[in-house]
Amino acid sequence: MSIFKKIHPMYFVSLVYLIFPFYYIFTGEYSLWFLPLTILFVVSYLSLILVKQESIEWILFLYLCVYTIVLTVFGSVTSSLFIFYITNILTWHFQDDALTSKRYIIFYMTYAVLLYCIFQVKDIEVIIFLVIFHLVAVGMMYVMRKSVKEERLKKILQEKNESINLLLAENERNRIGQDLHDTLGHVFAMLSVKSELAIAFMENKEYDKARKEIEELREVTTISMKEVRQIVQSLKKHTVEEELHILQNMFAMAQITLNVTNRDMIKVLSEPLQAVITMILRECGNNLIKHSQATHCHIGFERKSKEMLITVEDNGVGFDTWTGQELHSIRDRLTTIKGQLEMTSLKDPTRLIMWIPLEEDLI
Repeated sequence: MSIFKKIHPMYFVSLVYLIFPFYYIFTGEYSLWFLPLTILFVVSYLSLILVKQESIEWILFLYLCVYTIVLTVFGSVTSSLFIFYITNILTWHFQDDALTSKRYIIFYMTYAVLLYCIFQVKDIEVIIFLVIFHLVAVGMMYVMRKSVKEERLKKILQEKNESINLLLAENERNRIGQDLHDTLGHVFAMLSVKSELAIAFMENKEYDKARKEIEELREVTTISMKEVRQIVQSLKKHTVEEELHILQNMFAMAQITLNVTNRDMIKVLSEPLQAVITMILRECGNNLIKHSQATHCHIGFERKSKEMLITVEDNGVGFDTWTGQELHSIRDRLTTIKGQLEMTSLKDPTRLIMWIPLEEDLI
């Protein structure tokens, strides 16, 4: 049942039209020998989504094509409308087949035979109706084929993003664990040793030495508390350099190459300004991974007078239009530091430039 749930409902809804050949068979308009052929058609149509062997898939697919031709030639020319069963199969089941694959070539040949049968009809209105229907059916097949591929790519990208998020979280946990281990591991060992020494000195009534050990214990705990606070603070903030390193890892997992120019310029920026730029770069990176389908990204830093220009450029799909209201989260962050956003190229490449004022209190 789980296999059937994965197939689009339209694949099954179309089966309702099989009522027509059954109706014509039972009313006598079609020969009775069409009955087993039609039943076998239904079985083949449904079995195609269950079988795994390629040879059986080919046999079932060929039978669908042959049945449609036979029903059209020996039954009624309107039966050529059953071509949409084959387009359904190609759209929803054989999604990976190229338009020049053997299966599609057989489809084209079947289609040509059906069109030949249609043009043998003397009623011009019937010809026009059937031709229009066939054009619509084939057009829908190509549209749905594109839609299915886009949906699959979207799902793959989503799964990749989830994997990247999990890896980043795991890396962050490992980093935090290592920092805490390096900071607190030796501290606890030292506390244990010095407390034992203090107890020993007190037992021997060497109070001055015991006092010294206790004072050193207090000093160690004070320093350790500061180091732990620094670790916690580092979780809240990243420098721009650290964020670029994180982006490098994220892009590598997403198979995107990253090139950064003039990164030395960011070292002189104040902590408040770096904190905002860090969040902006993170937002740009997330958008690029999730939406751009890019394989290369360039981030450049440039200083002009009292402004810093940050350029983010990629070779992805870009934007079809630009109203100026896009990327509002980045705009909101730039507003806090009186910065501006400019899109200088929508695609091929997509280029985004951010202008950030370098006020005296921010550098």
